[in-house]
Amino acid sequence: MGQATSSKTISFFTKRSDSVYEDISNRFTKATVSTLAVPVVIVAYPILNAYTFQESDITGFRIIDGTIGGLLGVIAWPLAPFFAVWGAVTFIFKEKPPRTINVPPEIRAKAEAEIQLDTVSFYNVAVVGMSGTGKSSLVNAIRGYKDTDKRAAKVGEVETTAVPRPYPHPDLTTMVIWDMPGVGTKSHPRETYFEDNYLCAFDLLVIVLGNRLMQDDIDISLKAKQYKIPVLYVRSKADQAIASKEARHQGDKEFVWATAVGELVLEVKDSVFSQLKESRLNTKKLFIVSSSTLRQFVSTINKQEKRKRLQLIDEERFMTSLIEGVLAKRRKK
Repeated sequence: MGQATSSKTISFFTKRSDSVYEDISNRFTKATVSTLAVPVVIVAYPILNAYTFQESDITGFRIIDGTIGGLLGVIAWPLAPFFAVWGAVTFIFKEKPPRTINVPPEIRAKAEAEIQLDTVSFYNVAVVGMSGTGKSSLVNAIRGYKDTDKRAAKVGEVETTAVPRPYPHPDLTTMVIWDMPGVGTKSHPRETYFEDNYLCAFDLLVIVLGNRLMQDDIDISLKAKQYKIPVLYVRSKADQAIASKEARHQGDKEFVWATAVGELVLEVKDSVFSQLKESRLNTKKLFIVSSSTLRQFVSTINKQEKRKRLQLIDEERFMTSLIEGVLAKRRKK
């Protein structure tokens, strides 16, 4: 395992004729970088054969052969692709969306008046879920901030978000990440949660999950489907789950980590993945994420911090899907 020495040509989004936002190469013809100067990514590929259901995209990267991963336990390669396009992505998000979101004008007006949701000048991402699932930490991680940062969303063991709170992304300047109240609380009853928080007016929803998919998560997903709102599912606090599993194994540190990840992946397959499938929801948008690792990834990409290595599960794929989903929602007709 080590860094490659060749250069790579990157195409980040799929090129389509209907939108400049579908392909960064419409503005930047080629993004070519040397892989010598960027961090190495360590991606879990455990020998527990957890990736036999990889075609469903629950985790991992399709570009790597599963047999190779099974032999090595982990796969390492430079983080060149994301580095190559990050500047182009930030450039696109300096401009306001090409069109406003497609919701009834009266709902858009109420959302702007009651929670100050600006759908004209900004892309809006709502992070939702049950209380205590780690929503606020994920909001901070997407923005590259530690929970202790003065610009971070407030984090607590109990519900700390009473009303929807917007947090601008420091690099993607027309993207706003919203920390939403916990669903099913006394102040935010599940029966009217989607409507009360104007979720139909957002560009994308991130539903943060614990060990299982709850009925509230399913209800929000089905309503989002009616409005054609992209939904990403995040099985959060992966680092905590992995740490408890690592304690049961001995050996090479990276091998133990990859083995623990494999056990977690199998657990997620048997629980959340199966529940999504039974509910006919998109299993390809399920991600296993550590907020701490995601923050390190974002802060490394925007060069706030320097690292030689990153251990990732789905953090890179999650950020890619978030960016692509938001842009696709506002695609020019």
